[in-house]
Amino acid sequence: MTVNKHLQATDAEIAEVEMDRKFEELYDGIEEADNKIEDVSYRQDDFESDIDTVQSDIADLNIEVGGLLRTIEDLQDTIQELQDKLEELTDG
Repeated sequence: MTVNKHLQATDAEIAEVEMDRKFEELYDGIEEADNKIEDVSYRQDDFESDIDTVQSDIADLNIEVGGLLRTIEDLQDTIQELQDKLEELTDG
């Protein structure tokens, strides 16, 4: 009977060690998943920052395009005025 008690204690110890190992694996898996989630969060933050930068750049370009369009319109008006004056001079 002593042998059985010794074996039972050993079986209990083995079961405890096995349970500890499984908990350690579970903890490692949770930690790995947490690290992956954190990495994805950083990537998402970077991506959102890049989107903000691109949107800001687009807004700046739209302002520049608006300015260039006004300049083109002014130049077209000036060309038209010069053509009108040229016609007056050649007709007159």
